[in-house]
Amino acid sequence: AWAVRRAIVDALPAAARRVTLADVAADLNRAATRATAAQVPGSPPGVRSAFTWQAGDRDVAYWIPQGVTGSFDGAPDGLVAGRRLLLVSWYHDRAAEPGATADKGVRIAIVDVTDPAAVRYRFALLVDPVVRDGRSDFAPVTVHSGGLAWVGDHLYVPDTSRGLRVFDLTRIVAVDTTVDALGYDPATGAYHAHGYRYVIPQVDSYDDAGGCSPRFSYVAVDRGASPPALLTGEYDATSIDGRLYRWPLDPATGRLALTDRGRAIASGAWFLGQTHVQGAAARGPVTWLSSSAPAGGGGALYRTSVGQRSTTLPWIDAPEDLAFDGPADVLWSLTEAAPARYVVAVARTAID
Repeated sequence: AWAVRRAIVDALPAAARRVTLADVAADLNRAATRATAAQVPGSPPGVRSAFTWQAGDRDVAYWIPQGVTGSFDGAPDGLVAGRRLLLVSWYHDRAAEPGATADKGVRIAIVDVTDPAAVRYRFALLVDPVVRDGRSDFAPVTVHSGGLAWVGDHLYVPDTSRGLRVFDLTRIVAVDTTVDALGYDPATGAYHAHGYRYVIPQVDSYDDAGGCSPRFSYVAVDRGASPPALLTGEYDATSIDGRLYRWPLDPATGRLALTDRGRAIASGAWFLGQTHVQGAAARGPVTWLSSSAPAGGGGALYRTSVGQRSTTLPWIDAPEDLAFDGPADVLWSLTEAAPARYVVAVARTAID
């Protein structure tokens, strides 16, 4: 599907203008607020930096933050046009938005964290390119987006019961912002994205076809593996039998490595040994698990290795995904519960 979906995007008219990620990073329109370690709920150890979203995004009930990755995963030098960027996924809860006429899917916060004292961001909407009436158009991406992984030009988003969706960060499109609708408007010839200026198009997906029926609750880049790999894991609120999988990447393409039959095969799988795991990240033999157990209470960060007893560390309340930032030697995570929504980086030395 890579060629098919890319062709749909490339056939968009001039009214839907192609832009780069660097262009979006230079056009941020929202300001975050820097937070101190004392303000972060849960008192995680070794807080290096933290911020909270601007007021409307801290409180909104129908957009919920979930996944995190960054240019430390996506770019060899950890930068995009000289900027350190985070990407944070938010899924739309239509039932919580009064008057909503559609499920808007997933939006991505593109966050400039170059200066921790002046964090700015902007949202872009994920879309699935389709053809309607012979014309390129957009469909919503209605997944939970519990994690994110940025590899080269590709953004991987978990589709819980299906597998992974892949989005192209080189084919971001600028659209009209005046209408709360998605796709082509035959009355004006414009394209819309529920009021957002930018859309990030899907270019492919990896669909589970095995007998183990894994759930894809979250995803992270594991650059300590050889070759580099994606980690995916399962949220399980009732047992410690949720599973963690490692999927090798093709270093030349940034895509999952395939067999000669066109299949991506996990190179390893493990039982997590913990409940309510919301995210996983690895550095060498060490794996960190972010857990929201007990539900509604403070979170926990588990540090573990294969076959070893885990160590429990205090962690942020209502935690979500994890991402390890090798260049800065920090672990990123975030909280989802309104209004105490924070993004936090903790020093690896405090949790290793």
